[in-house]
Amino acid sequence: MVMLTYGKALAVLEAARAAAAEESLTGAFAVVDAAGNDLAVGREATAAWFTGAVARAKARTAARFGRPSVELAHLAEHFSDVLAIATDEAGFRPVTLDGGVPLFRDGVLIGAIGVSGGAPEADRRCADRAAAALARV
Repeated sequence: MVMLTYGKALAVLEAARAAAAEESLTGAFAVVDAAGNDLAVGREATAAWFTGAVARAKARTAARFGRPSVELAHLAEHFSDVLAIATDEAGFRPVTLDGGVPLFRDGVLIGAIGVSGGAPEADRRCADRAAAALARV
């Protein structure tokens, strides 16, 4: 069984933090398992107080739906009833914000990374770089 370990989650989180630092961003970073449960969460001391919750929501959304969080915008716009039902089933409020990216290993969804604190495009770049780092750990 392929799974995301705590050590790999920390490496992914650190890759996201390093990517954010290279862009001169401060923020929060959350890595969750495939079910959306926290494995590693961190927030820069200078980041806004709510960025941790946003990063966690982005990561949970990407994990539970198996796609980048921003891709739920289409579902929210065109099939709001479906998203409402999925929200009830998920047990949390999915978000359509960019910056949540699923993590795959050998084609299997093993978790997700969420980044919050910058512009949506910057959060996504940092999350994408963190996801790519998973292949190196």
